[in-house]
Amino acid sequence: MTTVERTVANDVTGLEEVARLVDELAAAHALPPGPVTDMQVALDEVLTNIVQYAYSDGRIHDIRVRLTVSPEVLEAEVEDDGRPFDPLDLPPPQLHGALADRAVGGLGIHFVRRLMTEVRYAHVNNRNRLVLTKRLRDQTEADARGSS
Repeated sequence: MTTVERTVANDVTGLEEVARLVDELAAAHALPPGPVTDMQVALDEVLTNIVQYAYSDGRIHDIRVRLTVSPEVLEAEVEDDGRPFDPLDLPPPQLHGALADRAVGGLGIHFVRRLMTEVRYAHVNNRNRLVLTKRLRDQTEADARGSS
């Protein structure tokens, strides 16, 4: 198991730095591209939401990102000191009907939940902690290898 951690600012540069970190970790461990892409999309969504909505004071804040890779999963833990917000409390978005009739918001976290194997949230010591877990191999692929 390998873990890398980076603290980035709540701006676009921080988003880019995390994307590079994921790419470097994926290359170093020869991770399959599908799960890595899913993690990149999910992290981009989560970090963009933190940058845009978590802070109202206009100041620089630190966002801690910890990435862990094991033979089974790629996991990202994102921690920030923004206003408490549990994205898992959002109701599912309306996906059917005319676009003009749909409520704005919630689609990004819907994609995150669909892309990840597991998403967990906690508010600990005045900090938001979101953990994104992505299985590196499809379960049917793992089952097939186990039965051969």
